[in-house]
Amino acid sequence: MAAVIALEHTRLGPGYVAAVLLAWTREVIPGTSTRLLPTCTCPGCWEDDPRGELEQVLIALPRWARPYLYNLVLPIDRSFLARTSPDPLASPDWPWWRQRRRPNFWEKAD
Repeated sequence: MAAVIALEHTRLGPGYVAAVLLAWTREVIPGTSTRLLPTCTCPGCWEDDPRGELEQVLIALPRWARPYLYNLVLPIDRSFLARTSPDPLASPDWPWWRQRRRPNFWEKAD
């Protein structure tokens, strides 16, 4: 993971990738965080988007280093896909994780 460390020290900040990976895990896997808040699906509201941030990190890494990080992201992505369904109202221009509908039980109760 030398490439991740180098990227963190030059562009992101130490511990950035681990923090975003943890945020994606907490968002996806039940029991790793409190119930999710309902999320807005408009592209302007994607500022706090751990999967999008991970995608940007994967793109920024050298080609040879991407599989190492992706092997950590893939099980979380698979869990997300298993717990969501396609959103027929989502734009095909949105990233794949924003084209998924979350079940109502993930929404935070008032």
